[in-house]
Amino acid sequence: MSIFCLEYRYCIGNTGIDYYNICYDENVCKEGEKDMLIILGLILISLIVIVGGDRGVVSLIALVGNLLLLSFAIWLMAAGVPVLFVTVGAGIVISCITLFYQNGTNVKTWSAFISVAITMLVLFFVIYVVIWSTEAGGLNEIQSVGDDILYYNMDLNISMRNVMVSVILLSTLGAILDMALTVTTSVYEVRNHKSEMKFTELVESGMKIGREVIGTTVNTLLFAYLGESLLLFTYLKMQNYSLELLLNSKILFQNFASMIFGAIACVMVMPIAAVLMAKMLAVK
Repeated sequence: MSIFCLEYRYCIGNTGIDYYNICYDENVCKEGEKDMLIILGLILISLIVIVGGDRGVVSLIALVGNLLLLSFAIWLMAAGVPVLFVTVGAGIVISCITLFYQNGTNVKTWSAFISVAITMLVLFFVIYVVIWSTEAGGLNEIQSVGDDILYYNMDLNISMRNVMVSVILLSTLGAILDMALTVTTSVYEVRNHKSEMKFTELVESGMKIGREVIGTTVNTLLFAYLGESLLLFTYLKMQNYSLELLLNSKILFQNFASMIFGAIACVMVMPIAAVLMAKMLAVK
């Protein structure tokens, strides 16, 4: 059985922890997690290929490409490249892979791409202002007092607020791409079946379909982040955190900011995509 070990170094002095005195090396080992991840990954790949067929293979290639791109983006940030610059570049490439590689270069994908670009541009300034005004970046209240903080190197020369902006932007990108492509595809199909439809009718048809899926999209975002934070909230309840303290904590904000901004972005991109797609079809 393979074993994954996390090795860290700590020092003990006469008055507790002292990074300049006697030092020891210690391994924290966990067995089986790597094997389980490999098994789950193989199951996912098999299902995508079997159920999705050729389209599934294309989606799988796009997924691997996006993962490699995100890994490269993290490496660039760690190497000192400006976080926001890397985020914008990664977001553009991910959008191109998701839209153009998976769905081809056509009026639907171009409308979706432009709609996403407009939405993300507006959202970027809003998120930037909110994060910097609330000082929400960096370690939350629990992380900053945990034992693991003793082994962190805090001299990173990276703005944690910019990292938080990057996290929110990239975490909302997938939902926005899905919503934009859903709306543009629906408008395109409606126009193909009813070529006599006017601009306003096409926009309204796109908005109707967008309203149908916005509820499930928001619920997906909500339960994804809520499920991830369930253990955290259970711990906070056991520690008798008051509601007022929880609402004013960095923990709650960091866990729900991405979900809220993702929902806002999906609502914003819906009319933009509908109008843009209807306009392109009207010109065409």
